[in-house]
Amino acid sequence: MMGYFQVLGAATIWAFFNGVLVKWVKTSGVGVGAWTGLVGMVMMAAVFLVTGARFVLSEEQLIAVIFLMTAATINNACYYTAIKMAGVVNAALFHYLAPMLVMVWNLTIPTFYAPVSFPHILALLVGLAGIIYVGMPSLGGSKLWILFGLGSAVFYSLEIVLSGYVMNNLQVSSEIATFGKLFGQAVLMAVIAVIFNEKLSVETRNDWRKLLWGGVLLYISFILYFEGSKTVGDLERGVMGYIDRIGAIVLGAYAFEEKLTKNIVIGGTLVIGASVLLFF
Repeated sequence: MMGYFQVLGAATIWAFFNGVLVKWVKTSGVGVGAWTGLVGMVMMAAVFLVTGARFVLSEEQLIAVIFLMTAATINNACYYTAIKMAGVVNAALFHYLAPMLVMVWNLTIPTFYAPVSFPHILALLVGLAGIIYVGMPSLGGSKLWILFGLGSAVFYSLEIVLSGYVMNNLQVSSEIATFGKLFGQAVLMAVIAVIFNEKLSVETRNDWRKLLWGGVLLYISFILYFEGSKTVGDLERGVMGYIDRIGAIVLGAYAFEEKLTKNIVIGGTLVIGASVLLFF
């Protein structure tokens, strides 16, 4: 039972982080990720220093953590960028696809195999229909945010299955998994920002304070999530993560007065409704 509370705690923190903080700070999406990742990484390093903790990873564990770190970083880079480009509501609805995409990896990669039922497949198809309806108004204009939204869903689904594999199959500690994700955000997102000429500068002292608290929250959320991953399955974690998306949509719509269009309401209802099928 504790594992469920830990995953729920992490998802609640992400609801605020993704729904408010990312758009709140005046820098790029990857800028938010890089700076908060750096704050969290420094905190993690300080904990290691104070406790004298030492960790040794096998080659298999190290490779798996690198894959997890990369998937998580690309997911968040795409997600934060989509939030900046199209708003919290649109980006979060695309993120809803991730738990449904988990079954793709369950069926195509032997390492992540898990049984998939017909309702799960139906959920994926209904969810895809909803996402297409949400994105329809943008098909005649810039489609870039749609690509970032889909990218976040694909790589988040990979992050979900990799988290379970790293924690359960390879017995990697939650501290190492957390440090890997924070390192990825701090370093890889900075590299992404340079390659794509994204803004890394922060304008005000108030924004720095927001990033500092964001880094603390990120650190706590990752620890909670990886601890919970030891006892909570991939699909369950994906569904429980809906608290993140629903919370982000509600908080983002309220904080930034984002308009809920007909396409968002109808498409969003299809996506959220599809998630119910994952319980069967």
